[in-house]
Amino acid sequence: MQAAFARRDVIAVGIYRKGYGTAATQRNVRVWGRQSPEGAESMRIAVTGATGYIGSHLVSAFCRKHEVYAIVRTTSETAGIQAYVKEFIVYDSEQVYGRLAAIQPEVLIHLAGVFYGEHTADNIENLLNANLVFSTVVFDAAVSAGCKKIINTGTYWQQFAKEDYNPVNLYAATKQAAEDILMYYVKARRCSAVTLQIFDSYGPDDNRKKILNIIRELEDGARIDMSGGRQKMYYCHIEDLVSGYARALELLAEMAPGTAVRYALREEEPVMLRTLIEEFLRIQGKRLEINWGGRAYRDREIMEPAGIGTVLPGWTPRYSWQQGVETL
Repeated sequence: MQAAFARRDVIAVGIYRKGYGTAATQRNVRVWGRQSPEGAESMRIAVTGATGYIGSHLVSAFCRKHEVYAIVRTTSETAGIQAYVKEFIVYDSEQVYGRLAAIQPEVLIHLAGVFYGEHTADNIENLLNANLVFSTVVFDAAVSAGCKKIINTGTYWQQFAKEDYNPVNLYAATKQAAEDILMYYVKARRCSAVTLQIFDSYGPDDNRKKILNIIRELEDGARIDMSGGRQKMYYCHIEDLVSGYARALELLAEMAPGTAVRYALREEEPVMLRTLIEEFLRIQGKRLEINWGGRAYRDREIMEPAGIGTVLPGWTPRYSWQQGVETL
């Protein structure tokens, strides 16, 4: 599908996490970059979370066709993505507004965020600053600079019990709040926006504390306590996530000002966690002593995600979960 952009500006805004964007990650994203996003003409792009696992792969793919600008913290580790980014903008209100006004992006991709499965009194402020204050400043600075097209990132945890809105935890509530704030810019400033609903993600060289990564690091024969493993999950390979954001760029070109949509990046059918882990262990050739039921399910666990979210139209994942775990 042909995009309707002329000369595009997309800005990548990044909150960096230590350990992301390593040399090993660079090698893999360069390979995947050969399947670089199609369908949108050259743009200047800003992506928040550019140094995170998803963001680093996204900018490495997008830079083959677009100019990428990353907004970063002073503590961000940028070495892993320097080859993909035209300019780093240190996050403070004055510089963000000033540089975005000079760059005049047409598209903002917002990936950055802070996650806590269970919040404590000590991390509430960080959660709100990262997911609400930061998001609002970035939305406002981009729109003030003339940006009218935004890709936002949501989570399926916004829909506990498959309700339109029922947050699993405070993190999910902040993601919904950011989406609501975005609606102000959609309606009052006539922007168009796509929120991509993310489920569980994975891929090579992923050092996040995800269950498959934890299991891979365990010694053969180790014992681990798990929940009953009956919860079902959608797993999306990093390459498929990047192609989903590329498809969202195409979709934005077709949308009228003042409109917003939310779509999910997921397979048709979820997999039971226990099935996923048993297959992963078989592929890895590893034996573990797993104590199924040794840990309680988390509070407000989503046991059955089937039916949550409408799959992004025009996008199909390349990897099934069975094929994807073979790449790890």
